[in-house]
Amino acid sequence: MASGDEFRFSVVDLIFIWLGLATFLIDVGTDVWVVVSFFLAGDYFWGGTVLFLVLLCSAVVQLFSWCWFVGDQDELKRLSSSVRLPELKTPGGGDRGMGLLHWLQLGFLVRYVAALELGFQVYKGKDTTGFQYAIYLVSDISMLRLFETIFESAPQLTLMLYIIIQKNRVELYQYFSIVASFLSIAWAVLDFHQSLRTSLSDKMRLRFKSAVSYFLCNLLLICPRIVSIALFATIFRHYALLHFALIWLPMFFWAWQQGTTFMNSLPEEVFYRGTVAVILYFIWLNISEGKTKIRQIIYHSFMVVDCGILVGSWWLYRDPVLTAAYTLQLLIAIPSSYFVGIIIKYIYYKYLHPTVTTHRALTTDETDSLQEDGFRSICESRPLINKRMKILSNSFYSPKPEENRLDSKIEETKI
Repeated sequence: MASGDEFRFSVVDLIFIWLGLATFLIDVGTDVWVVVSFFLAGDYFWGGTVLFLVLLCSAVVQLFSWCWFVGDQDELKRLSSSVRLPELKTPGGGDRGMGLLHWLQLGFLVRYVAALELGFQVYKGKDTTGFQYAIYLVSDISMLRLFETIFESAPQLTLMLYIIIQKNRVELYQYFSIVASFLSIAWAVLDFHQSLRTSLSDKMRLRFKSAVSYFLCNLLLICPRIVSIALFATIFRHYALLHFALIWLPMFFWAWQQGTTFMNSLPEEVFYRGTVAVILYFIWLNISEGKTKIRQIIYHSFMVVDCGILVGSWWLYRDPVLTAAYTLQLLIAIPSSYFVGIIIKYIYYKYLHPTVTTHRALTTDETDSLQEDGFRSICESRPLINKRMKILSNSFYSPKPEENRLDSKIEETKI
């Protein structure tokens, strides 16, 4: 029997995978609905634009999925000689079959279903090795889902809001798509956060209150960001892409400066850093060890200034008559949403973070922290560990700096 601190695949873990798959399928259905609605209404330009965004997003996700699948084969084969790994059932079988599925834009979905099936088997059988392999797969699936959601939903949301503001009316499919996309983004961020914790001890898991607060803060932060971009685009349509480039470039250099080692080759790593820069254009993502709190303060301060410039530019050049019905509401809602989101995020890290709720108080200026020995013991007790999960977990649960370790030893001596 596993003790309370050992690794378990719980009902909550299954629910997260199920809901992740459900939101993915809802996203696909919504995309089809939006594209078909545009074409039926005769808006071939916008329908084609949305279709292009969907296909581009799918290609990016499939590329990452395939690179990770191929890059992991040697390690998995090496481990299978000493550790019994559960069979991963996929249509077509083998590298060639998975390659074809990825070319058909189905590889990610197939891996998602396979991870769900394996997770359910592990939950019923309590297989430790199966648990490790399930976490290995789920970690990849969760990050791929985050990429898919940001790359597809965020630009599509911006485009949808742009069209609604321009036409000054909203259709049923547009309203449904907007609500579903905002919720999907917030859920993808939460699911990614949860997947990193799944590899930790049960006491470090994300609890209900923590999950709700983390979901709400990301929802409240992403909404004003996308609305601000859409408002700016309605007035300065030809400068919207320039704005994206001007923000993406420093975000890319920021990701580069952090020296990530996430992929298997330099070209793949450059592509990964560029992808991270796109995510940072919309929402915060931590990718390396270090002073997370300081990074978040810099990032959110930058976003506040940028959103202020976008909304201010729109307000100065808007049509006062056509926008009179919603100008005041937006000017109040946008800063209020971001401010409340920051407050909830602060409350989460201050009072609801798992390290706080388990009486493991943070002693560094890093928002996410885990004792180095604690994470090392987790890694050493598992023969199978996803190196990408290890890198990202270290980013969220960074070891203490040397000076803080010294302070801890001093405090222990005093006690």
